[in-house]
Amino acid sequence: MKRILAYIGIMLAMVSCAKSDIIEQGVLPANSGAVRMSIATPKNATTEEYNPMDNCVIRVYKYTDTTDDEGVATRIKELIRLYKSVDEIPAQLALLAGDYAVRVDAGSKVEASFTELSYRGEQDFKIEPGIVTPVKVECKMLNSVVKVVFDSSIAQKLNLEAYANVCIGEEYDAAAVSAGKVSYLHFEDSGTGYFLMPEGATTLNWFFHGKSDLEDIGTVEKSGVIENVTAAMMYTLTYKYSKGLGGSVSFEIEVDTTEDIFDDKIAFSPDPTIKGTGFDPEEAQLVSTGSYTFNIAALANINLLTATVEGTSYDLLNGTNENITVTKSDDKHYDVTISPALFATMDGGAHVLTFKVTDQDGGEANVPVTFYTQGIVALDADYDPWFAANFTGTAFDSTATVTVKYRAVGGEWTAIATQAASEAYLYTAQLDGFSAGKTYEYALFVNDAIVGNTQSITIPAGPQIPESDFENWTNKDSKTWCPTSSLLNSTWDTGNHATTSIDAGNLTSPSDDIRPGSTGSKSAYMKSMKAAVLGIGKFAAGNLFVGNFVQIDGMGGIVDFGKPLQFTVRPKAVRIWVKYYCGTINEGNHTSGTDLTKIYLCLCDRTEPYRVNTNNAATLFNPETAENVIAHAVYESKESKTEWMELEIPLVYKDNNTKPNFVVLTLTCSGYGDYFTGSTDSYMYVDDIELVY
Repeated sequence: MKRILAYIGIMLAMVSCAKSDIIEQGVLPANSGAVRMSIATPKNATTEEYNPMDNCVIRVYKYTDTTDDEGVATRIKELIRLYKSVDEIPAQLALLAGDYAVRVDAGSKVEASFTELSYRGEQDFKIEPGIVTPVKVECKMLNSVVKVVFDSSIAQKLNLEAYANVCIGEEYDAAAVSAGKVSYLHFEDSGTGYFLMPEGATTLNWFFHGKSDLEDIGTVEKSGVIENVTAAMMYTLTYKYSKGLGGSVSFEIEVDTTEDIFDDKIAFSPDPTIKGTGFDPEEAQLVSTGSYTFNIAALANINLLTATVEGTSYDLLNGTNENITVTKSDDKHYDVTISPALFATMDGGAHVLTFKVTDQDGGEANVPVTFYTQGIVALDADYDPWFAANFTGTAFDSTATVTVKYRAVGGEWTAIATQAASEAYLYTAQLDGFSAGKTYEYALFVNDAIVGNTQSITIPAGPQIPESDFENWTNKDSKTWCPTSSLLNSTWDTGNHATTSIDAGNLTSPSDDIRPGSTGSKSAYMKSMKAAVLGIGKFAAGNLFVGNFVQIDGMGGIVDFGKPLQFTVRPKAVRIWVKYYCGTINEGNHTSGTDLTKIYLCLCDRTEPYRVNTNNAATLFNPETAENVIAHAVYESKESKTEWMELEIPLVYKDNNTKPNFVVLTLTCSGYGDYFTGSTDSYMYVDDIELVY
């Protein structure tokens, strides 16, 4: 915005005088000087109708420093010359060395005028013997400028008559205007007027009247105010109809033609209008302690006025609404004041309050207003705890320390690294993940104090692999043990199908030897063996796996590893109760060394199992290199543990952005069994397998 400043150019040329010149004049001592003054009027301050220099007063002041009886220094400003017109200014003025000021007042003191402007400028200066001191006095306009613009739609729609009155005062008083008791300007066309505001007055008011021969418009009358009016400022009202001393001194008083423009577009619409008092409804509002007043207006009687926020609608014409005050001026005008308490129970972030207004003539307006409240934003209802929790919060004090914190209910608050986002007032933080089966609270802290609401979220218990307690077994065909209660929908399987087919016995079977503290009665027992297949002795490892034994294939078998499992929370580890014996290898390609106990778990993104043929090494499953593995946990040992112990094997994640839907879990007491190598003395007991979240 630019500032309207008009300046009057006055040249007071104080010409340097030699000591002999002054003496010849016979009036000045040696430390005095002669002052010659000339005055020039700038072009933009003078028109054909008006010259502000016709009403010009020039005052010259002398500053004197004194000390009172108590020793307090005081500077006194004393008027020493007063000239009531340009003609009164002498050709020569004597001034002693010292401090001075000059003030120029020009123009008529008319409170409301289309042509007569007033100017004032004042500048301190210092006279030093023998020194030429140029001084610029900047005379600023004292008037406030009002520019009225009638949009072309006014002539088109309000075609019978249209005018605007702009008055000094806080409200429009038609009777006082008619009687000439207030200063005002009458505009029938676009134009510019000037107001010289009385002392203490800072408000202008306006009144618009328009009349149309169109029945749906008729007569339109509106009024409003311009507050905080100051001098040398332009206020544009656009009306629119639509469907918003010993030496010489020179004084130069210049003109600055820059402007400050204040625009107020006033639209007379056939639809109702909604305006904010002291704020723009189109801009987001920060909810603090102040209220918000909206001016609702229509050309016809309003028959519906509602406000809706966060799914709650308030009828503002009927009944009483807590935290919303409605003031009725008449059937066409209402003031609606929204208390900040309306948002007190709402989460942090943006909330859209929508006004809906209809009138009896069918006019309608829907105006959304965005309000920001401080505090944490609740996680989305469909938030998936598998992934990181991305928090956002709103805080208004940019100089404060803002932190997102969380805690399990009843626990201590833990801070999360929090950053200011690019969007104003917004802060973000990320938590890698919550633990399963717990309820958490989270909140926004500003300078270690909670602002806004404290939110909570309950994380579901993570899924477990079915029948991992090994309490249920089925004896298929009275000879093959299967670790499941249903052969039609089993989770677990073994290599028993191959060995029992030749009556070599079961590699894996139920056992009454259970882990300490178990509430069950069974565990799984795996024992490696050598079985004769087609007259050839082949080593078979005791094993247990999630998946299905598909069929025997020659000297080996075909196995499908893995089963679908829908994860809701990210497992951290797998916990297994085991005891095992690692025998000395006595079968296979390596007949020396110690057998290997091996357990591995994989979380995968798959739609079908991994098919393995033990006759084809290329198909063997490696948890560290297999495709679509999101995370894996591996335990290997050659050191026998013949007493029950609890293992917790951590999961290592390769991919944090993909949610698995498949689980592979294999346990064997002979880790080289895929190569028909191991010890017939090796065994393993397993009980109560649990995914740890």
